[in-house]
Amino acid sequence: MRVDDLPIRRVPVIAAHLSMAAARKVALLKQISLLLVERDNQIVGTIDDSALTADNDPTEVAAAMRPLTTSLRPATPVTEARELFIRARASILPVVVGGFILGAVTRSDVERARS
Repeated sequence: MRVDDLPIRRVPVIAAHLSMAAARKVALLKQISLLLVERDNQIVGTIDDSALTADNDPTEVAAAMRPLTTSLRPATPVTEARELFIRARASILPVVVGGFILGAVTRSDVERARS
């Protein structure tokens, strides 16, 4: 089984200059624990559930984001995806192909697929 066999969720994009309060509202509205961060028309990072639950409302998204370093590919086997989740300490990761972000997959979906 591969990542493209799992449900791939759409991921909202938020501007780097906005506040974490705004990011939290977007994540709540979209019911997702990962946001992509955009600066100058490029995706530069992510805001995940750990940043979204922190008490840092006035902080700019750019200061709280993680640079986009870990992602999955559609052809990634779920066993390898699980290892990437563990190393990244993430509950959700983006799925990327050819420079395009297709969406995101949750660790719980990967764990269910393995069982």
